[in-house]
Amino acid sequence: MSVVTFLAVLGGTSLFAVTARRFRPAPELPTLESWALADRRIGAFAMWFLLGGTIYTAYTFAAVPGLVYGIGALAFFALAYTVIVYPVAFVLLPRLWTVARRHRYVTVADFVRGRYGSPMWRWSWPSPASWRPCLT
Repeated sequence: MSVVTFLAVLGGTSLFAVTARRFRPAPELPTLESWALADRRIGAFAMWFLLGGTIYTAYTFAAVPGLVYGIGALAFFALAYTVIVYPVAFVLLPRLWTVARRHRYVTVADFVRGRYGSPMWRWSWPSPASWRPCLT
C-alpha cells in the first residue's frame, strides 16, 4: 500500500512538472547561475528572512537538540553562536556578494580561485561554475 502511494505521488509530481514546463516555456535553457542564485534577483531583505527561517528552524530545532543529546549541555554554545554570527554575517557578507557579482562567482571555491589564483585550485575538484559548459 505505501509503495503504491509513493509511486503515485512520485508519478503525479513528475507529470505535473513536465506539463507545467509546457505551459510556460522559458526563452532559453537555465544556467547554473540562474538556478543556484535565482539570477541574483533576491534582495537583502528577502534573503534575511530566507536564511533566518532556514537557520532558526532546521538548525535550532533539529541539529542542536541532537547535539545536546549526544554531548550534553556543552552543546548549548550553538544557540549563542547562532545569535551572534547571524548578524555579523550580514555585516561582512555584502562585500563578498559585491565581489562575487562583479566577477560572476557562483561558489566560494570560485571566489577563492579568482582571488588567490593558486595553481592548487586549478587542479582541485571542479566547482559547479566550471560545469557550465557541460550543462549547455
